[in-house]
Amino acid sequence: MTDPNVQHNQELNLHEKKRVITPANRSSAVKRILIIIFFLFGVLELLLAIRVILYLIGAKPFSGFASFINTLSGPSVEFFANLVHNPTVGATGVLEVTTLIAMIVYAILALSVVSRPSRVPNS
Repeated sequence: MTDPNVQHNQELNLHEKKRVITPANRSSAVKRILIIIFFLFGVLELLLAIRVILYLIGAKPFSGFASFINTLSGPSVEFFANLVHNPTVGATGVLEVTTLIAMIVYAILALSVVSRPSRVPNS
């Protein structure tokens, strides 16, 4: 038979290990979610940057690639569409200031979302 004190100590040790592992797993899951969020914002920023470049060089909006980029990035720029006037550059180019503003806003939003949970104390 095992000594009751030994058994009690083993139970306490097991309980302590579970208590230590749980915050570690929680932290790992939160980190994965933050990485996914940061990745998605990065993809959005990349799409918006390509959109700015295509408009700047005067790419035909109905060509396959330009249409694809405009379709993907359109909903995220729509909110900023009438904020300011987008000046023309040369004969066919347009400097999309509204898209640049959207990129800045989304970058600030991404940084605030990703850095926010690090300030929350562990429970």
